[in-house]
Amino acid sequence: MINLKDYLSKQAAFVNSSLKKYLPKDNSIISQAMRYSVLAGGKRLRPIFVILSAELFGAKASKIIPAACALEYLHTYSLVHDDLPAMDNDDLRRGMPTNHKKFGEAAAILCGDALLTESFNLLTKADAKEKNINEAIRILADLSGFKGMIAGQAADTLEAGRWSKKNKALLKKKLRFIQLNKTAALLTASLKVGAVLAGADKKSVKALENYGRNIGYAFQIADDILDVYADKKLLGKKGSDRDNDKLTELSLYGKEAAVKHSESYVKSAKNAVKIFGKKADILIELADYMTKRAY
Repeated sequence: MINLKDYLSKQAAFVNSSLKKYLPKDNSIISQAMRYSVLAGGKRLRPIFVILSAELFGAKASKIIPAACALEYLHTYSLVHDDLPAMDNDDLRRGMPTNHKKFGEAAAILCGDALLTESFNLLTKADAKEKNINEAIRILADLSGFKGMIAGQAADTLEAGRWSKKNKALLKKKLRFIQLNKTAALLTASLKVGAVLAGADKKSVKALENYGRNIGYAFQIADDILDVYADKKLLGKKGSDRDNDKLTELSLYGKEAAVKHSESYVKSAKNAVKIFGKKADILIELADYMTKRAY
């Protein structure tokens, strides 16, 4: 049986060393800002999912690590922009001053732009068949763009403070849209990118997509709960979704129902990967980890 804590620690260390290799080394403000936010820490779940899903189909981590780092670049860009005054207006990220507090708003915007652009460049450096790289690029663009992550962020940010005026049926639909796109989309992209680069069949990719969608829901619900109930020092930030009047699982359903919903999504995620047999053990453990984490 795999020790999940050791597995995550080992894979995160591999990702961190690779990120240092790919990040720019010069002392321009933008390069400094890129290194500052990318190397500020984090669980590295998205690149780990790229590696894990690729290994599921026989690919070596060393072959697809550029793609894994690409997912972390893209995720970091989204955080840098999320923290900006026009978005969530956060001063802290992972216990450190946010990028715009450290380097200024203009540099933070450009840093995010650079990370987004370079993520696709990194993806092309994976050691895989050209057709698989092209498909991976398409997947990442679709799930991180205006039909995916951006759509979720837009709904989450632009609807803040206005959600309580709508009927509950519409709010339920809107909340699922935010969860699916703001959070689940990039987790799903990570799993699909790794699988596609490794040459997985369509049925397997679909199973991982289903898994990613459900753990994404569970992950966001856990975030909603932690945002209100967890130690802010442990979370490494000051503000909260409640302060910004965001539509969340907690604001719509309350904590007890939110926990039950999360458990239901975790169960669905586990069922989705049963087709992989024992190979899915780590995915099943990770599904539980999504809701039991402390930050």
